[in-house]
Amino acid sequence: MSERRAEIDRVRSDRTAMEQALRDAGAERIGASMKCPFHDDKTPSAGVHEKDGAWHFTCHACGWNGGKRTGDSLDVIQRARGVDFKGALTVLGIDASEGPNNDGNGAPRDATGSAGVIPPEKPSESPSGPGIDVENLASEAYRRLQDSPDMLDKLWRTRAVDSDAAKRFRVGIDANRRYWTFPVSDGGRVVAVKHHRIEASTKPKCFWLPKGVESRRLFPVCLDYPGPVWLCPGELKALAVIAAGRSAVGITGGETAELPDEFANLLHGRAMAVAADDDETGRKWGRKTVVALTDAGIDACAVDVGLGKVDGRKDIGDLIRERAIDGAKDADAIAAGLDHAYQQSDPWGSFTLAGVWNDRETWAPVEHIPTGLRTLDESLGGGLRVGGVSLFVGKAGRAKTQTVTQIAVNAATAGVPVGFVSLEMTRRDLAHLIAANLADVPRSWISSGRLSSEPAERLRQTVAEHTDLPLVLADDAYWRGPLSRQGLTRIVEHGRRRFGWRLVVLDYLGLLAPEPDDAGDYRADLENSAALKRLAWVNDVALVVVAALRKYGRKETDAPTSLDDVLGAGRIVYDAVNVFNVDCEQADCMTGVKPSGFVRLYPLKTRYSGLGAMKRELQFRWYPGCGRVTDLGSASGAMAVCGA
Repeated sequence: MSERRAEIDRVRSDRTAMEQALRDAGAERIGASMKCPFHDDKTPSAGVHEKDGAWHFTCHACGWNGGKRTGDSLDVIQRARGVDFKGALTVLGIDASEGPNNDGNGAPRDATGSAGVIPPEKPSESPSGPGIDVENLASEAYRRLQDSPDMLDKLWRTRAVDSDAAKRFRVGIDANRRYWTFPVSDGGRVVAVKHHRIEASTKPKCFWLPKGVESRRLFPVCLDYPGPVWLCPGELKALAVIAAGRSAVGITGGETAELPDEFANLLHGRAMAVAADDDETGRKWGRKTVVALTDAGIDACAVDVGLGKVDGRKDIGDLIRERAIDGAKDADAIAAGLDHAYQQSDPWGSFTLAGVWNDRETWAPVEHIPTGLRTLDESLGGGLRVGGVSLFVGKAGRAKTQTVTQIAVNAATAGVPVGFVSLEMTRRDLAHLIAANLADVPRSWISSGRLSSEPAERLRQTVAEHTDLPLVLADDAYWRGPLSRQGLTRIVEHGRRRFGWRLVVLDYLGLLAPEPDDAGDYRADLENSAALKRLAWVNDVALVVVAALRKYGRKETDAPTSLDDVLGAGRIVYDAVNVFNVDCEQADCMTGVKPSGFVRLYPLKTRYSGLGAMKRELQFRWYPGCGRVTDLGSASGAMAVCGA
C-alpha cells in the first residue's frame, strides 16, 4: 500500500476531518443533526455516520454526491470546492502527483471530479494552487465594488456596512457579483482572499483563494474606538460593528474556528465583548470563547444585545442592519445601544475609571438651582446641586422655614418648578408667608385680616402678578395621615412628571413617619436618610430638607454646633452635599422702622465647595415681619410699622 493510500484511508476514517470538511462547506449543526450545505435546507436533514471504518455524510433531502445522498470527506471537499479528486487531496495536503486521476481505490474520475458528480457553479475567479496573485485578486475585487454604486448600496442595505468601512478594509465583489471578498493579511501582506456569498441561495456559502489556506485568521481588525472590542464570528458582522463606530475583530473561521495564536497579544489590555449568534451553536461558541479569553488574561464577557432569531435578528449584524436601515438610527445611536448592552452584561465596566470617563454623563455639566441669594450661590458654585440633598438645620424659631421658603420663592420666580412638601405648616399658612414675602407686608396683617389701603392694594396686585408661579404647596390634606418615606417618594415622582419639579423642599425631617416594618427610631432614621439621597438622585432634583437640632444642652456651652447635633437625620448628614446650621438675630425694634435682623448660615459641610473647612458664616438681611431674606445691601421695599 502506498503512503498516499494510507493517508487517504486515515482521512476517511477520521471523524474530525469529516467535520472540518463540512464546516468549510457551510454545514450548520443543529444538535445531533445538521443542515445540508448543498441545498437550501430549511430544517436539519443530514448527519454523519460510520460505515466500514470510514465516516460518511448523508443528506436525506438531496442527491448532493452525483445523485447519491452519501459520500465520504473527500466527496464533501470535491462538491464544496468544485475540484476533482486530486484537488481534494491538495486541499488536504496530500501529494496528488502519484498515480492516475482516481480516488485511491482505482475508480476513475471524469472531468467533473467524480463519476456523475455535477460540480457547483464556480465563480469566474476560482483558480487554485499556490500561483494565485492574491494581492492583485483582492485589488481587482475592491475596485469592482468601488465602481458599483448599486452593490455598495446593497452592502449597506443588507449588511449595514457603509462605504467608508468597505473602503477602509478593501471589501470587494467577484466578477459574477455573487460573493463579497475580503483580503486577509498576515503581517501587512495579503495571503488569501475569502469569498462570502451575497445571496442565501448561493452555494457554497464561502470559500478561500488560494484553496487550502489556513482559515483561522482575524479580519477585520479595528481597535480605534473607545470601550470594549467586539469579537464577532464572521467578517460582515464585525464590519457592521465598525461601521457603527465601535472597535471590532472578526474571526474568519466563524464559530467553528479556534482563536488564532496571536489573538491574546493583539488584544491584551482591552476588554472584549463576545457577540454570539442566537442559536445553540452560537451560545456554545460564546461560552467557550469567554473561557478561552479569560484563561488568556483578557477581560471578556458574553453580551446580550437583544437578538431574536425568530424576529430576524440571528446575529449582531442583523441587529445593526435592523436599527440602521429599518429604524433609520444613526451610528451614534447604534453605538450607544451597543455600549448599553455591554454595560448591562458587564456589571464592573461602568465602574472602572475608563468606564466612568467613557460615559458621556461624566462630562455633562453639573446643574445647579440658584437660590437667589447671591452670597450663597457664589459659595456653592452656582446654587443647590441637582441630584443632591442640602440640609438646613437649626433650633426652633431660628428662621429655618423662612430661609428655605425664600429659596423656593426665588427659584420659582426665576422659572424653576418647585415642590414644597410641608409636614409642619398648612398650605394656607405657607401661602400667607409667600404672599407677605412678595408683597412686603407683615404676615400677621394677612392672617388677622387687618390689611387696608395701600398694603391691601399691594397684596392684591402681588397675588394677581404671581398666580402663575411654578410653585406647588402640598400639606397633609394631600396625603391624609402620617407621611412616610414611601409616600414622599410617590409625591416627588408624581410632581416630577406632572409639574417638572427641579427643586423640592421638605419641611421638616423630624415629622417624616416611620414605615410599619421599621425596627425602632434609629433604624427608621437610617432608612429615611437613605431614601432621601436616593430620591434626589433618581428624580434628578435638588432636595432641600429642614431638620431640627437636639434640644438638650451641651456640656461645653461655647462648643460649636456639629453634624452630630442634627436630630433624626440618621446618616443623611454624611450623604448630604451641604449642611447649614441656620441661626438668626433680630435688631432692636424702633417705632416707624420695619423690624429687621440677620440670618446666618454656618456651613457644617459643603462637599463640593470646601466652604465648611473655611469655618466662615454666610450672613443675610432678614425681615421677620414678612419673612423676607435677602443679601446684605439689597433693598427691602416699603416700610412697615414695628411690631406688626
